[in-house]
Amino acid sequence: MWVTLDFEASGLSLMSYPIEVGYVLPNGDSQSFLIDPSTASGHWHHWDHEAESRIHGISQKTLATEGTSVLAVCQHLNQTLAPFEHVLCDSQWDLFWMGRLYKACYMRPSFTLMEVNQWLKKHSDLDRRDFSREMKALGPAPIVPSKMHYKFVVPLRAC
Repeated sequence: MWVTLDFEASGLSLMSYPIEVGYVLPNGDSQSFLIDPSTASGHWHHWDHEAESRIHGISQKTLATEGTSVLAVCQHLNQTLAPFEHVLCDSQWDLFWMGRLYKACYMRPSFTLMEVNQWLKKHSDLDRRDFSREMKALGPAPIVPSKMHYKFVVPLRAC
């Protein structure tokens, strides 16, 4: 079984940084965390106002007041996702933002994140009928609101 992981970010550039991360476990449980950029060790200052208004809808003020520390987010992800062999994302950007997240608190992930298309190429021997059967067995994808942080934010005590 696999976990899916997704990021929202301050923009789509090499200066962007993660502002929210969410995941869904094989049993359907999910969590999402807003990330407080002021707790990053690097210079997380880039902000794309168009991304805020047209994509994620998360303000810098919301991150400052409701965000979880970078360290606490990384510790939670490591503890929760380490047991899973497959942690999948849908974009190379997610790999970039995960790297920025962990670098910002001098940690390494305890799991391997792989873009789903690369995972499928690696498993080219996978019988498509078996894959389709597995996907049907999972049932429909969970309904996630357009701004996932409104439903799933779970505050952690800052470390």
